Amino acid sequence: MRSSRTPALAAGLTCCVVELNITSLLNRYNWFLCMKNWLSIIMLALCVACAAAEKPRPGPSKHDLKLAQKNYEHGLQLNKSGNVEEAFQEVSNAVSLAPANMEYRTALELLRSKIAANLIDRGNLLAEIGDAKSAQAQFKQALSIDPQNGYAQERLHDVTPDDPEHEHVLQLLASVEDVAVSPKPGKQDFHVRGDTRDLYEAIGRVFGVSLDYDQSLTSQRVRFDVENLDFYTAMRLAGKVTKTFWSPISSHRVMIANDNQEMHRQYQRMSLQTFYVSNAANVAELNDIANIIRNVFEVRLTSIVAAQNIITVRAPKEQMAVISAILDDLVQGRPEILLDIKAYELNYDKQRQIGLALPNQFTIFNVFSEIYRVLGPNAQPIIDQLKKTGTIDPSKVPTSVLGSLQGSPLLQPFIFFGKGYGLTGITVSPISAHLSSNESSVKTLEHATIRASNSNPATLRIGTRFPIQLASFQNVSVSQNGVPIVGSPVPQVQYEDLGLIFKATPHLQTEDNVNLELQLQIKGLGAQQFNGVPVLTNRDYTGSITVKDGEPSIVAGLVEELASRSTAGYPGLGQLPVLSSILNTNSRDHSRKEILIVVTPHVIRKPFRKLEPIVWETTQ
Repeated sequence: MRSSRTPALAAGLTCCVVELNITSLLNRYNWFLCMKNWLSIIMLALCVACAAAEKPRPGPSKHDLKLAQKNYEHGLQLNKSGNVEEAFQEVSNAVSLAPANMEYRTALELLRSKIAANLIDRGNLLAEIGDAKSAQAQFKQALSIDPQNGYAQERLHDVTPDDPEHEHVLQLLASVEDVAVSPKPGKQDFHVRGDTRDLYEAIGRVFGVSLDYDQSLTSQRVRFDVENLDFYTAMRLAGKVTKTFWSPISSHRVMIANDNQEMHRQYQRMSLQTFYVSNAANVAELNDIANIIRNVFEVRLTSIVAAQNIITVRAPKEQMAVISAILDDLVQGRPEILLDIKAYELNYDKQRQIGLALPNQFTIFNVFSEIYRVLGPNAQPIIDQLKKTGTIDPSKVPTSVLGSLQGSPLLQPFIFFGKGYGLTGITVSPISAHLSSNESSVKTLEHATIRASNSNPATLRIGTRFPIQLASFQNVSVSQNGVPIVGSPVPQVQYEDLGLIFKATPHLQTEDNVNLELQLQIKGLGAQQFNGVPVLTNRDYTGSITVKDGEPSIVAGLVEELASRSTAGYPGLGQLPVLSSILNTNSRDHSRKEILIVVTPHVIRKPFRKLEPIVWETTQ
C-alpha cells in the first residue's frame, strides 16, 4: 500500500509546486497530515498481523489426522508389495500431518534404514565389479536418505578415487590370481592296481592333465575301483586313499605332495588380502580380531599395522572368502534392534451398599440412680418432682452440676419402663439407611521404545525411587551439670525402585528371527505396613522367546479379580430371605485388574551379509 501511494505523493508534490501561495502550503500540510494518519493505521494493522502470526500453531485437525492415517496405511501396503521408496514418501506425508504420532515416526525411521541398506548393498555390488563411480553415486544417495549412516560414509570414503590412502588400500587388496585347472569334460571309470604315482597317472591321462610330484612324496600300494567319476571327485578320492593333496600349477598341470602342513604351506596357492577395520578403538581390538583369524581358521600368516587399523591376511581362497565375510560384519558394526514395548493396564472397581444400620448396642440404667449420681445431694428434690409430676424443672437444677451431665445416658434418647424407684431407661441409637453405589474404571497405556545392539543388554526403568526408613539413631550425651542431652534422630533410609524395570538382550538369528532374553519386574507399594515399614508388591518375569521381525509378542499378562460380600444385622431376623435385604447393611465389592505387556522387535540395522546357518565348513 505504501508503494502504491508513492507515485501519488510525487504527483501531488509536483502539482503543489506550481503555486507558491499560502493556500497551497496549507493544502500540502493537510495532505501530509492525512498521509501520516493513514501510515499509522497501516503500521498498526501490520503489527496486529505479525502478532497473530507468532501465535502457536494449533494441533492437527481431524481432517489432517484422517489423511495422515490414510497415508500411513497406504505406505504399509506399498511396503508389503515391495515399493519401499513410495512407502517412505507416504509415511513422510503422514508424519508431516501428524508430527506427534510416534508410530508414524518409528515406521518412517524403519523405512529410511531399509532404503539406505538397499542402496548400500547395490553400491557394494558395483564396487566389487570395479564400477567405483556408480558405487559412489549409490552411497551418496544413501547418505541423502540417512545422513547419519556411518557405514555409508565409510563406504563412500573407500570408493573415492581422489584419496591417496584409498589408493594404498586398493593396492594392498590385490591378491595372487587363483589358477583353475581345465580338465577334459566327462566321467570315467577307474580300476587301478599299483602305487600312488600309478593312480594319479591314470587319472591325469584320461582327463588330459600332466602331473608333477614332490621329491619327498611317500608312495604306497593302492587298489582303486570306482566308476562314473569326474576329474575333481577322482582327485579328491585319490588324495584320501593315498594321504596326499594336489595343487594347480597351470590350467593343465598340477603338483602332488604329501598331505601335511609343511607341504600345504609350500605348494598351496594362497590369496593375499588387506582389511581396513575402521571401528577398532585400540590395538587390543585389532589383536583380538587377528587372534580369531589365527585360532579359528588356523591362518598363521597374519600381520597388523596398528597405526592405520589394517590387518593383512594370506590364506587359501576358500578361507579368505569366509574371513572377508566375517570381517565385513565386524567393520559394519553390530546389528541393531528396536524394541517397541507397550504395557496395558485396566483397573475396574464397583462398590454397592444397601440396607438399614440398626443399633446393636444398648445401655440400660436406673433413672433415679443416674440422677443421684449426677446431682449428688441436690438430687432429692429433682427425684421427688419427677415421681409426682413425671417432669423435671430445669430451673431447679443447680448450674454447678451441669458439667457432670457430660457422657450421661440422660442426655441421649432413651425409652423407660417401670414405676417408682424401679424406673429403668434404655438408650436408643439413631437408625440410618444406606443406599449407595460407586463404580470406577482406570485405563493406562505405557509405550516405550528401546534401541539395542545385537547381544548387548538394554535396560528401561519407569517409576520412582521410594525411601523406606529402616531405623533411626539418636545421639545422647551428658552435660557438665549431669543433664542428659538427646540429639535429633538420624534416620537410616534405603531407596527402592518402584515401577517398571524392563531388561532385554536381543540376538539376531537367521531368517529375520530375533531371540529376546527378557527380564521384567513390576514393584509397587502395598496397602499394609509392618512396624511402620510399607509392604512392597513385586511381580517378576524372566524368560527367553524367539519371534519374527515386526511380530508382536505378549510376554506377560496378569488378571486379578476380587469379589467380596458382607452383611451386618440382627441374628434371626437378619437371616430371613426378604427381611435380610431390608434390615441388614449389605455391602458388595467387585474389583478387577488386568495387565498386558506386548513387545515387538524391529531390525533396523542388519549385518553386511545375510545370516546363514553354516558360514564355512571343511572336511578333515
